[in-house]
Amino acid sequence: MAKVFPPVRSESRIPEKMLVELYSLENAAHEITSTINVSSHGARVLTKAPWAPNQDVSVRSVPGNLYSRAHVVYCKAHPDRSFSIGLRLLQPTELWPALSKASASPQPH
Repeated sequence: MAKVFPPVRSESRIPEKMLVELYSLENAAHEITSTINVSSHGARVLTKAPWAPNQDVSVRSVPGNLYSRAHVVYCKAHPDRSFSIGLRLLQPTELWPALSKASASPQPH
């Protein structure tokens, strides 16, 4: 069976640009960047450096009223040397779901 890239998610995301801080739970990697889109269980984030799939990270909005542990699902390189990463939120704060007012049809990351 062929892998679908990007993976299909079970819920839609809404376009939402917000400043976030990523911090690796496995090493000292750290980056302040922004989201491209969000849902109650995931986010797509634009980064300057690659983040390894299956890496565990913390993600926090700046200012820090939204927080979650997360898992990097994929990392896609772009021609401008930036990367987009898909995050699966593992323990989102109560406010993350308030961002997801998207339609119900699943879409690729």
